[in-house]
Formats: sequence, C-alpha cells, structure tokens
Amino acid sequence: MNAPATTGSWTAHGALQHLWPTRLYQRTTPTGPDTAALAEEILTREHTDTSRSLGVASARKSAPDILTWPLPAIHSLNRWIRQAALSVTGAAPQTPLHTTAWAVHYRTGGFHEIHAHHDSAVSGVYYLRTAPDPTGALELADPRPARLATEPTGPGDLCAVPPRPGLLIAFPSWLRHGVAPHHCNTARLCVAFNVTLETR
Repeated sequence: MNAPATTGSWTAHGALQHLWPTRLYQRTTPTGPDTAALAEEILTREHTDTSRSLGVASARKSAPDILTWPLPAIHSLNRWIRQAALSVTGAAPQTPLHTTAWAVHYRTGGFHEIHAHHDSAVSGVYYLRTAPDPTGALELADPRPARLATEPTGPGDLCAVPPRPGLLIAFPSWLRHGVAPHHCNTARLCVAFNVTLETR
C-alpha cells in the first residue's frame, strides 16, 4: 500500500563560491610621441646593453631597469602598471609595490617558451610596436592542475591575446604564459614587468 501524499515545501540552501579565480587585466593606452621615443630609446640602448635572452629565441631582453629611465612615457607606464597590479591582486590603493621591468625585442621567428614567474605577485606586458597582423600572440596556459602534466597542445589549453601598440596586459605571476612565434619582419617590441607587494 502506498503512503499517502503529503503537502508542503522543500527548502534548500546553497551558494556558489569562486575560489582562486584567474584575473586578467587589459587596458588600452594612448600611443604617440612619448611611446615612440621610448621605443627608439630601447633600440638605441641595444648597441651598448648586454642582452639577457634566457627563455627566448630570436629575441633580446634588456636590463630590468627600464622604469628608471628619464622619459615621459615611463612616468605614465609606472602609473598604469600600479593600477593593473592593484586590480589583479585586489590590494588597497596605498599598498606599497615593487616593480621591475625590461624591454623585449622579438625579431622574425622569435618566441618565448611557456613559463611562470615564481618570485612576484603580478606579471604583465605593455606593447610598443607590433606587426599589423596578429602574430606573436601572448599565450596564457590553462592553470588547472590536470593540465600541468603536459605541455599545451590545442586551443582549449591556451588563451591567445593578439598584441597591439598601447595594450597592457597583467595577470597573476603563477599563470603560465609564453609568446607564439613572431612571423613578420616588423619588430615586436614590448616592456615586460613583475610586481611584488611589499610587506613591512
């Protein structure tokens, strides 16, 4: 014999929580004489500065002192990087930050292997010169643990961000990233940076 039907309501309580989200910050900044002067200064200093090309092929890294150069574009770049780092970390506006940055000049065929930065909180890139077509894209790798055992192989494993002058990208430093091959005679010139939150 079946039990008699009952009336009433069933109340369920639940919530969705996002743990450790991957924040990606993008900003398009103005370009002009100031950014052009910065690009020319980078190329000029290549003649006397020792290249630091670890992890890159057909590319050249400058010394990590670019944010101290006395150029108008550097003043703006320091401000933009700070705003990006605070957005990615959610830190308070008055949080002390330490930032280092260096120029990277990719030539034809240049690329950067997938890697991460273990000694900072936020990493990113600011583009000064790029090819007209979307070559040499910034590639962000899927950070989920199951994806770490193998190298990225397809579109589902990578998020590609085409470079363009004036674009600034910032993300958590633990996010693996690289640069796809730059298949163009036009120089791909950018400023890469790391930011740490200073503790007292």
